[in-house]
Amino acid sequence: MHQSILDNALIAIEVIHALKRKTKGCKGELALKIDISKAYDKVDWGFLRGVLSSMGFSDRWIRWIMMCVSSVNYSVLMNYDKVGPIIPRRGSRQGDPLSPYLFILVAEGLTSLIHQAIGRGDVHGARICRGAPEVSHLLFADDSKEDLASILGVRHVLGTGIYLGLPSMIGRSKKAIFSYIKDRIWKKMNSWRGRALSKARKEVMIKFVLQSIPSYVMSMFILPSSLINDIEKMLNAFWWGGGSNNNKGIHWLAWDRLACPKAKGGLGFCNFEAFNMAMVAKQAWNIIQNPESLAAKIIKARYFPRSLLLEASLGYNPSFAWRNIWKARQILLHGCRWRIGSGDRIRVMYDPWLRGNGDRWVSSPQVECVYDLFVKDLLLENYKVWDIAKIRHLFFGPVVEEIIATPLISSVKEDKLVWEEEKNGCYSVKSGYNLAMRCIFRSDKHHVEEDDIHVFFGCVAARECWMAAGLSQLLENPAYRDGTVAERVFEMCRNEDNAMIGRVSSLFWCIWHNRNDKIWNDNIQLPSQVGRTVFAVWNEWFTVHQLRCQNIVPVEDPRPVRWVQYYFYGSLFSRHQWAQLPSQVGRTVFAVWNEWFTVHQLRCQNIVPVEDPRPVRWEKPGVTWIKCNVDVAFVAGSSITSMGLCFRDTNGQFVAGLTQWQQPVYSIVEGEAWALLHAMKEAIHRGFERVQFESDSKLLVGAIHSRRPGNSEFNLIVNDIILFMSSYVNFEVKFIRRQANSVAHTLARAANSWASFHRFEIIPLCIEHLIVNEM
Repeated sequence: MHQSILDNALIAIEVIHALKRKTKGCKGELALKIDISKAYDKVDWGFLRGVLSSMGFSDRWIRWIMMCVSSVNYSVLMNYDKVGPIIPRRGSRQGDPLSPYLFILVAEGLTSLIHQAIGRGDVHGARICRGAPEVSHLLFADDSKEDLASILGVRHVLGTGIYLGLPSMIGRSKKAIFSYIKDRIWKKMNSWRGRALSKARKEVMIKFVLQSIPSYVMSMFILPSSLINDIEKMLNAFWWGGGSNNNKGIHWLAWDRLACPKAKGGLGFCNFEAFNMAMVAKQAWNIIQNPESLAAKIIKARYFPRSLLLEASLGYNPSFAWRNIWKARQILLHGCRWRIGSGDRIRVMYDPWLRGNGDRWVSSPQVECVYDLFVKDLLLENYKVWDIAKIRHLFFGPVVEEIIATPLISSVKEDKLVWEEEKNGCYSVKSGYNLAMRCIFRSDKHHVEEDDIHVFFGCVAARECWMAAGLSQLLENPAYRDGTVAERVFEMCRNEDNAMIGRVSSLFWCIWHNRNDKIWNDNIQLPSQVGRTVFAVWNEWFTVHQLRCQNIVPVEDPRPVRWVQYYFYGSLFSRHQWAQLPSQVGRTVFAVWNEWFTVHQLRCQNIVPVEDPRPVRWEKPGVTWIKCNVDVAFVAGSSITSMGLCFRDTNGQFVAGLTQWQQPVYSIVEGEAWALLHAMKEAIHRGFERVQFESDSKLLVGAIHSRRPGNSEFNLIVNDIILFMSSYVNFEVKFIRRQANSVAHTLARAANSWASFHRFEIIPLCIEHLIVNEM
């Protein structure tokens, strides 16, 4: 089984900790650390051939390998004359890519001898507790610089030794044990301090050199806070200091401010405490996801034999490594969620399993009987569908709608913990660090940070303005909940009509203006006033636009109303512009307008050429092929996810169509994957063998072609799609732009006009003109 270097280190630390805490019994146990020199030139070819044969390699393969090893010859220059060839009789070449693998195979001979000795009873492995696997030996590449003594001169390393670059045992003075990290950073800084480095070079030096020094140790141990503070003070002094060694400079900002992302006013340096927690949380995640690994079996047998890691207690006399993992698991508690398969492992009231923008736990209190239920008890018998009547009977309040709105995907068979912060459901240190910075290490945990999403979508005042402007259905639409503000607005522009987009643009400008008026002038409008202003601004722009179209108002009209509305696409979302006064914003708007107007006049005079890009159009499939376009839509103001697909032949003629709607699929990418999976099932049902499927979801198409593993519901649906494609080799999936996918998009939006599952044998009226135009 695959085992990482940190797994070996964790096992060694636990074994040595068990040896230390053993105080009873007549027989003692011994741990030996032996370094096997990688003496490639001492490898006997006959022994190598015997190992390959014993491990079951075929004779042809063995001949190939031995030919690569034995056909080597060398030549040397002596007094400028070539001497050779020199033909060796043993050993393998240093630097040859094949040599490390052959050396590992040779080392398997030692493993076999140890197993034979265990079988005879000459030696035995160590168990850290009852029920734990026996550990007899650990083999791993460890290029230690220390010269180890011979067997008779083995020195005692308990408590002071280094294994795989990590302390094998941690005593009381943890800061002293890890102080070598601080010394290494100090030496590296002093080697550069005397040079006149610019701020840009110092930034690169800190991010890519100094911050990386403690990374390996941080992946296993949580460093003492006092040591982390000393390291951050050193780096802060290096950043603000001058060229002289004694010039520390003036620290204009503390390290925690510099560690903020650049978009939030910092420099993007590392918060070592949050990074350390995220690194150690990776070990906890590996234990959860790989329960059959040796390290996971040992940790589980010792600390949580009858429960899960997220529910484990610290335990009695734990090792320092387990203390760190136990502490870092709070990151997983903030970001993990149970993926609903059968539901027989997920406890309704004690596990995180709800999906949505709110809490993943079912809120308490509830009626007493639900505290003993599992999620499977809330499903209809023999069906993976919510028992809505039972849910409404057992629960009360908003919990009922949260449970019903949680999607159940039929292709998900197994209950499993997934990481919510990544689309593939797998933990990453980057997402763990970001979550730790948001939820654990902020100064006020009840403070909602004012980013662009909070300003325009999240805060109470903004949501009331959406309602007052009559646009609350867009705010609640699942299709507009993901991504940045610009991505959400662009998605609205693709799906909504011009009047709706105009009101949204006006609303954004009014919210931003109202916020600035509150900050700078301590004056704020009520949401109802903002709603009226939105309608007034939109009507003013629409009136001017109509007059311009009728040539009643000249283009030279200086009122840049439209530029004010759409200014939020650019500078309003830049954190560097948030400190501008309204007057400064106004001047910027007029400058942008004048620049655009100048270019417009030059183009009208044919001084600046106007590029006319070719429009994106749907293309007909090749001969004998069928093309299927697929799209999904989220119906505003309802809990419905709808899909539409259309089959067309080589001539662009309509062949068949299908629409379907069901309970919501939480994310957009899951909806796109669900629609594509049903399109393949429909193609198989109709007997189509050569089909090109087109989707406007680049993320979905990329996931299908990359075939990267993952735990999320989206990845499981993608795996089902890949399985269909492996069974039907003439199924192809391609990306297509939204403009060329209008037929499927229109069908998806109109799906709720028919039954929940509706097949078309003749062309529907809503797409007839689109198909005719694309033929």
